[in-house]
Amino acid sequence: MDRKIWEIDFDVLGPLSIERNIRFKQEKGFDQHQFYSDVELLKSSYGFKATITAYAETMDIAETVAYVYFGRMRDVLSLTNDIPIQLHRNEGRYNNLKSFRSRRLLTKSNIITAFKMARKLESEQPKLLRAIGWYSKGKLSNNTFDQFLAFWNVIEILGKEFHTVTNRTTDGVKNQIYQCFIDYFGEIETWDLPERWIDLMYDKRNGIVHGGEDTTLEAIKETSKVLPLLEKTSKELIDKIIDRNYDRSEFKYFNS
Repeated sequence: MDRKIWEIDFDVLGPLSIERNIRFKQEKGFDQHQFYSDVELLKSSYGFKATITAYAETMDIAETVAYVYFGRMRDVLSLTNDIPIQLHRNEGRYNNLKSFRSRRLLTKSNIITAFKMARKLESEQPKLLRAIGWYSKGKLSNNTFDQFLAFWNVIEILGKEFHTVTNRTTDGVKNQIYQCFIDYFGEIETWDLPERWIDLMYDKRNGIVHGGEDTTLEAIKETSKVLPLLEKTSKELIDKIIDRNYDRSEFKYFNS
């Protein structure tokens, strides 16, 4: 059975805007499964509206595929601009939202390059793309513990994937994270981090996940205090891994 063509609408909400209405075709899939989607972006009060074509047998599958595809591009935009960006599948008035006084003005080139970066990472470094997705989730969440886990997941995913294998790294993920930090940030004494920071964050993560962390107001406040440095460190690790593994001229978006 031939796949049907669907048009899927998204509202893209955040401190961003586009210089004008944008239309282009974008690659999807790989090898014999490669095809193109039509992408249309229209200015709106809270960001922009997007319509993309998706190929699927049912509407539900088309919406899911389109959401994942567009969401990966959103994650790249969130990382490279360091801003929260929401996707909504259904159009709404969002009466509870305030308009943003400052917005990142995006060009057609910015959007296309973000799609290309997501596509390249999907093919070559899917774990890195997954970590970028968690960073995007952390930027969006209003829950302190969810934010902590999202930014920590960035570090854990990258620590597992991007470390020099040593005798110690076979002993578990914490040692892999230590080695990853040594590989990308230098020797421990040069880190701009509190002493035993990885151990402390690792223990806090286990407390949150396994129920050992208090959920009192005071505990939430204490966790919120560590979030800025955790967020900053997770982004710096992503950036250093991209710098080490890619020529940034491949991603002109970074300099635009």
